[in-house]
Amino acid sequence: MRKFGPIMLLLWQMQVLPVFAAGSDEALIEDQVSFQVEVGRDVENDRAVATLSAIAEDRDPGRVAQQINEAMSWALEQVKAQSVVKPRTGTYQTYPVYDERKIVRWRGSQQLQLESGDIDRLAQLIGSLQERLQVQGMQFLVSDATRRDVEAALTGEALASFQQRAELIRKSLGASSYRLMDLSVHTGGPRPPVPLRAETMSVSRAAVAAPAMEQGTSSLTVQVSGRIHLVRE
Repeated sequence: MRKFGPIMLLLWQMQVLPVFAAGSDEALIEDQVSFQVEVGRDVENDRAVATLSAIAEDRDPGRVAQQINEAMSWALEQVKAQSVVKPRTGTYQTYPVYDERKIVRWRGSQQLQLESGDIDRLAQLIGSLQERLQVQGMQFLVSDATRRDVEAALTGEALASFQQRAELIRKSLGASSYRLMDLSVHTGGPRPPVPLRAETMSVSRAAVAAPAMEQGTSSLTVQVSGRIHLVRE
């Protein structure tokens, strides 16, 4: 179930800009006001991305590659059994380890990224994979579908707030009406995954307990900025 936090009107600002238009006898002052409103909502992160690595060391670089390939193949077999988890492998890297300018061994690694909307299932899978892989990090984010729904609702609220603010400005400055000159809508909030706490166990050859995860929330915002012309009759 999606949980949305309270709506917050965060800020607004205005600026009165006098614009002079040439007239037959005297300059005509047209009042223009620029301002911005912003609304936001705290949204529960409903998707997780985990990064794990297969790491190996050996004097023979060929054996390093073999160990990593075996570990990664084993991990992908585990992932295939979980249809709700989307895997993506990263680039394989190998490099020498020196001791007094001499190569004493080789070290290699390859990343495996797992993404899922089923946080509990992903946590269980990570616990199993830690038998041969190491957890590098855990990140949480708002899914695209949830983001679209929330931003659509916030856009309507921001536009309504902009109209209310425009009417307040009109009344406060004694104008009979106003005309909208320009308007822009911007969405905000962290689109990249947001790093949050993920307590993981050290790697061992035995089954490892699933990591404790704290999903947290992300703040999504919509800003509406524009300029109105105050009409005085």
